Amino acid sequence: MNQIYFKCISLPLGIVLTLCSVSISQDAAWDGCLMCTPTEIMCSDDFESESVAERWGFRAFYEVEDGTMKRTPHEATEPARSFLKNVSYRNAIIRFDVKFEGATDIRLMTGGGGGYNTVTQLFPSYFQVNTARRKTEFNPSQQGECAFKFKRGKWHTVTIEFKGDEVVAHVDQDHFVIGRHPIIDTERTYLAFQVSGGAASFDNFVLSRAKPKSTWPMARASLNSVQAARGPAFQRNAKEEYDLIIMNLKDRLSRNDSEYRRLVAGHANAEALMKNKFPSANQTRKELGKQISAVKKELRQTKPRFKEMEHLLNRSRRTVKDYVHSVFPELDAMPKQTYYWRYEECLTQIGDDKDFLRLVKLAEQSEKRLHASFPEAFQDLNALVDERKLSQTQLKSNEDYRELKNKIAETKSRIDAFLLNQDPRLGKLAEARLAIIKSNK
Repeated sequence: MNQIYFKCISLPLGIVLTLCSVSISQDAAWDGCLMCTPTEIMCSDDFESESVAERWGFRAFYEVEDGTMKRTPHEATEPARSFLKNVSYRNAIIRFDVKFEGATDIRLMTGGGGGYNTVTQLFPSYFQVNTARRKTEFNPSQQGECAFKFKRGKWHTVTIEFKGDEVVAHVDQDHFVIGRHPIIDTERTYLAFQVSGGAASFDNFVLSRAKPKSTWPMARASLNSVQAARGPAFQRNAKEEYDLIIMNLKDRLSRNDSEYRRLVAGHANAEALMKNKFPSANQTRKELGKQISAVKKELRQTKPRFKEMEHLLNRSRRTVKDYVHSVFPELDAMPKQTYYWRYEECLTQIGDDKDFLRLVKLAEQSEKRLHASFPEAFQDLNALVDERKLSQTQLKSNEDYRELKNKIAETKSRIDAFLLNQDPRLGKLAEARLAIIKSNK
């Protein structure tokens, strides 16, 4: 496969990656772009050098082997990301080779301006492009989907093109997704691969600046017609179809319908009032987690003993790591892209070593002492969620709480009724969707 070799240079402030003089206008690797023409390569990687970890962040979840970046078996059930460091791009083309090797879901995630903006999501039998939620400004949406068989163990080239508020993702001229959304029109400062459900490999990554083709307006009309005419990429049940329609409807109405925005604002105000009057019963799991983190931060600033015990814990963990290195001295010379996963493998190999187990036990004892001395900094998140549920139960007899609860339900019902009136398909799917929900309980 045609490879483009790289040299990344960080400009002042370490924000933008550019490539030394490399002409790409006549490179056959760029044949087939649908919306844009590449103008300048910002960064490319064939994953052949020992400096990959200087450009990509991934820890033990990824390793570089045989010139490819691979998802390792480390915490295999968890979604894991590898992100490109120090990047900034807007009108651009991203191209990479990808191989499914057991993964159920592979994503190319982009972000900027305060959050994610697009997610190109690959499944074994289709791919799709979604936009993300942006606080109260934007709701998530699906821009489109396309059936395509990503054969396990075979390399496929994926291209994502960005121009203004438009995106096109494709694997060839006939298999593409085209989308348009205001959240896309932003400077992107984040780019990451995410793999879920198993193994996958990546190679020949290229990020290029781009300009639109003069033929794009005519091509856009043609591609939109093809996408609108083709059927769904897979057969959804009633709940899945209902949820997709609702998601896209909320996105469209939140941007274009003043009455819908008024209804949503009324519901949000009622929820905000509830949270303000009864905070202990209305904190989200994320907020509870931030609360624990804030306690730790405060203790580091006000309790010298906390910092001292944290230091002792870190030192004991470092002792464990040093011992592993003494048993496996080859770790010392390994590049980072190999080291992280290899270290995890060494931990399994040394698991019965008495000296190793003794050091691990000392580290665990140090951790237990820290937790016992400052339990407020290590509260169990699930326990806090249970406390929130208990608080909600206890408040059921509170008249103000019941009043606000009813107001929230009423405002939500108005939104639901408004949405149902926007698309006749929702009414037809509602009963079957409810039956699926009940059967899953």
